[in-house]
Amino acid sequence: MKYYIQKNNFPLLLAMLLVLACQAQKKGNFSIEALGKTYALDNEKLINGLFYHLEKDQVTGGNTSIRNVDENHLEWKGNPKENGFGYFQRNRDLGQVFQVPAENDVVIDALVLRTSRGNNALMKGAVGSRLRVVFFEVDIPANKLLKINENGTTKGERATHGFDHQFNRADDFIEGVEYTFLKQFIGGIFPEIPFTDQYVYDRGRGESFGEQPGHLVFFKCDFDEKDEITLKAGRKYAFIIGFESPGIDRGLALAINTEVHTKEAAQFVKDELGAVRWGIRREGNGALPPKMVSMNEPPKKGILLNQLLKESMFPKNHFSTLKPTTDGYPDVDTYRTLQFYLEVRK
Repeated sequence: MKYYIQKNNFPLLLAMLLVLACQAQKKGNFSIEALGKTYALDNEKLINGLFYHLEKDQVTGGNTSIRNVDENHLEWKGNPKENGFGYFQRNRDLGQVFQVPAENDVVIDALVLRTSRGNNALMKGAVGSRLRVVFFEVDIPANKLLKINENGTTKGERATHGFDHQFNRADDFIEGVEYTFLKQFIGGIFPEIPFTDQYVYDRGRGESFGEQPGHLVFFKCDFDEKDEITLKAGRKYAFIIGFESPGIDRGLALAINTEVHTKEAAQFVKDELGAVRWGIRREGNGALPPKMVSMNEPPKKGILLNQLLKESMFPKNHFSTLKPTTDGYPDVDTYRTLQFYLEVRK
């Protein structure tokens, strides 16, 4: 970007320097380290509400994934018997809303996450790819009410979409919330971990299964000390993580737990201190619901193909411009919690 400053125009120069300084404060650096299949809980670094621990047998799901696949390798969802039909699988970031306990402000030193139990726990294109982590402030405006929209399906009814339509919660999403961009961290390169190509568990489909080296691996996103972000006591925030640019097989699935698999009415998930929390995502260009067509194969060309592709790809600079949501297709994040650990600096 070039700036042309007229002679003796000091106020304009000062204003522009302030803008550049503000932009610099909203960007930091981080690195990613593989921790192996165990993670020791450290009471000096972990505070209730800022982590969610799962034992190995408590991890649910398989392929709740972040991905950024190039346009030529998007997967077409064309089987009417599967979950969702007639669209390109959309690129996705995933994250988590959490609340800082009321006692003290905290400085976030690192974020630890874990790969999943699915065959896409670690895809071939993940290793060596750059990721970004973004933090948001989460606010419930005074003129709005934080609530779960049940999408017209309540207790005991079938959902309109979602991983399993028999559960009415599968299409619920959260309303009355605003997300304000705070800071993005760049430069994290995913480390050398073997890719996965099967599920840990037997899905009853006659396919190979069993745990592989890339399953259920912890990895740490370590923020540079000079760039670490301070979060205020008693406030809600969120982080979201995703791949910086598209590529072939660029994705990984994260360890989660969810309270969606019930036929009970909507109810917020809460942390150990009673604060409401939920998962978030960003998919493609953010269009909801996405365009879907009753076709086993994607269109070969034309306006319809271009629309389907556009809705599945992230827009330019999406890390700082695309707002998160709990709503998605086919799944929602209203009742989902990532296995995560926000390590604080003491």
